[in-house]
Amino acid sequence: MTLDEIIKRIFSLPTVPLREKLIAKEIYSILSDYPQSKIEVDEYSNLLVGVDSTINEEQSPLLLFTAHMDHPGFYVDGRGQVFFLGGIDESYLKGAPLIFFREDNGQPVCESFVIDFKIEGKNKKLKCDPPPPPYSIGMFNLSPFETKNGYFFSRACDDLIGVCTLLYMLIQVVSNKIKTKIAVLFSRAEEVGFWGTLAFLQKGLLNPQNTVMISIEASKAQGFCSLNEGPVLRIGDKTRLFDSNVVSWLEKAMEDYKRIQPEFVYQKKFMGGGTCETTPFIEFSYPAAALCLALENYHNMGKDNHVTMESVSINDWKWLCSFLEWLVEYPRDLYTLALKRKERLLDLQQEAVVKLKDNPLF
Repeated sequence: MTLDEIIKRIFSLPTVPLREKLIAKEIYSILSDYPQSKIEVDEYSNLLVGVDSTINEEQSPLLLFTAHMDHPGFYVDGRGQVFFLGGIDESYLKGAPLIFFREDNGQPVCESFVIDFKIEGKNKKLKCDPPPPPYSIGMFNLSPFETKNGYFFSRACDDLIGVCTLLYMLIQVVSNKIKTKIAVLFSRAEEVGFWGTLAFLQKGLLNPQNTVMISIEASKAQGFCSLNEGPVLRIGDKTRLFDSNVVSWLEKAMEDYKRIQPEFVYQKKFMGGGTCETTPFIEFSYPAAALCLALENYHNMGKDNHVTMESVSINDWKWLCSFLEWLVEYPRDLYTLALKRKERLLDLQQEAVVKLKDNPLF
């Protein structure tokens, strides 16, 4: 299955925090054609997909990738009350065009506009005209996806980009019989506080001592990085810096990949526009970092308070997919690199002590 085929199947579906059923079912449907990938659905409806075709399991840590299935959106409860779930500047809500869908099959049921809203604690409660039907889910009334002049546009790049990227990676691994040990967590409700990830971590299913975690996202570009300059090695987010050993390992891998593919470029940036799933994994003692694509119009927030489609560079996206397919076979010698770095500093320390004593100032 090609990346374009995956994009059509995933991006055509609506998704909202806590209402990701259509995306989860489509992931399950796509991977059912590749039985070498083992799918587990936990009690919180996160999807954990594993591929293990290695011989000596003890010699290599598990490489865990994550992407979340939700995007900020709207939900109508049984009383017809409309709520916005996720993060956005409230100035974008009033007058915003919305489209609502049946939660069970994704069929559109109503186009509407926000005419008023109020914040009650953590809830953003909206009034829409016309009122959408109860138990429907809504998104900004934008195109599901389109491409133009080398850019990919969608109402939900964050984080269906990550979902499609990791689906494509899994399919390449099993189709090409790549020897590796990886897992992918497709998580829920990231946009309302990493609920899916935190619930998954609470179960303690994976051993932090033998797991390396990498989040795959589309992340706010403004002020942090640029489109068309390659995928981003993310060294930190709004909340914290990431694991230095994982960052160094990924950087070495990217430099090695560049020797094989001279046209490959990447960016190494602190991406402080938001907090990603790497942060909770680090707080639960996992060595972790992130790779992302530079994203314009984060959470559909365009210029002059107009909602608009998010966008990424198609070229950046293709290079990310290509690099990940190569990375799954790359030696996972994180701590060997750290040891070599320490040894070099110790050697320099010995040289420094001698040279400084031989060249006193007083």
